[in-house]
Amino acid sequence: MNLRFLGKGSAFYPVYGNTGAYMLYGKELYLLDCGETAFERLYELVGFDEIERVYVIQTHLHADHVGSLGSLISYFHHILGRQVVVVHPQTTVVQLLTLEGIDPRGYIYKETLPENAAGLHAEPVEVKHARDMKCYGYILSDKEESVYYSGDSSELPPQIREQFLEGKIQRIYHDTASEDLPNPSHCYYGKMEQWIPREKRGQVYCMHLDSPCEDMLKERGFSVVEVEG
Repeated sequence: MNLRFLGKGSAFYPVYGNTGAYMLYGKELYLLDCGETAFERLYELVGFDEIERVYVIQTHLHADHVGSLGSLISYFHHILGRQVVVVHPQTTVVQLLTLEGIDPRGYIYKETLPENAAGLHAEPVEVKHARDMKCYGYILSDKEESVYYSGDSSELPPQIREQFLEGKIQRIYHDTASEDLPNPSHCYYGKMEQWIPREKRGQVYCMHLDSPCEDMLKERGFSVVEVEG
């Protein structure tokens, strides 16, 4: 499973672009979140004319994760005459797109990822991030491996830790904060140090960074996602 990253920054650290990832399988595009900077980056990196099907798996609806979803849908609908499949456990994403004036004929809404050519499964895991919004990470599985993608989360869920330490999940991509705040919405790296033994930290990829903290995280044994381009 080759996840390519469009950005690795938090909402308040735009230097690194909005965190989001994508995967190509033949003429299908699989996208994890579609933040404010995602559409422009995808336009630069992916030949849209060759894409026959797009799946967007949304973790939650904060602007840095969903801000250009409407533009992506509109482009594929009006320019290419194709529908985008929008995946999110909550119909609030439909409400958001309706308020934005997005033509409902331009997309297909699904609560879970439907059967697809890549054989990709996306199991939603509810996470702690915002008090006024349900947010999700995803266990992503194909025929070769399973990985966990946190979206925005202040904690690594216990069941994900267990599966990772047992080898059932091969890699973790996790929201990582450099500051330990009293009421966190993102995951302080010190918590990750407590949960993940050093010999396994190389399989944990930090993302959604709030500062240029890559060297510090690598010194502690973690990996950091690399951004395309």
